[in-house]
Amino acid sequence: MAETYSLALLGAKADSLPFAVSNVKVPDSSASAGSFARAAQLGTPMLCLHPDGSLGYYVVDAERSTFANPVLRRVHR
Repeated sequence: MAETYSLALLGAKADSLPFAVSNVKVPDSSASAGSFARAAQLGTPMLCLHPDGSLGYYVVDAERSTFANPVLRRVHR
């Protein structure tokens, strides 16, 4: 199943805070409020899209995130 990024929910990388730029697209499967909250609660890795078109796995930093301003931590696989 191919992941889509049409809802365009952007997240900030945790290592770029406090001057965070929202630059990583969250996949549509995690972009609704309920799916995002579930991903944050469970620490589910999401395959996110970088501005250059490459992909990387991220988890939601639940302590610093809101749905309006998601903060994502890179997962190295």
